[in-house]
Amino acid sequence: MCTNSKIISSTKNGELAICEGCNIYSLTFNNIFFQFEKEQLLLFRHYIGNIDVEYWLDCYSSVTKKRKIPITTPNQGLILFFNEEEINDLKVLTLLNRKSNVNLLASEIDYTLVLN
Repeated sequence: MCTNSKIISSTKNGELAICEGCNIYSLTFNNIFFQFEKEQLLLFRHYIGNIDVEYWLDCYSSVTKKRKIPITTPNQGLILFFNEEEINDLKVLTLLNRKSNVNLLASEIDYTLVLN
């Protein structure tokens, strides 16, 4: 990863940055790290923008896991799965959607609370 990078966008799940020296975009998202040239980032952005979220949620409605939206990769056999919130974050990170200023509801927080 480049040391001369500037953050372009950020969410709770990740950030998009550009190295001002080599013009490589770095997208860090949860435990995934992508590096793109500008054309590759635009293709990824187009791909993310065209995902039919409702189709995949319906298609995998019987699956008990929370991540049901696939993103294929050029590597055969490697498919990344995301939930709806993560897809929305990817759209914000790739500047397809603006971050909203809406506060989270308590029911939207996915966190295991441990009382000591």
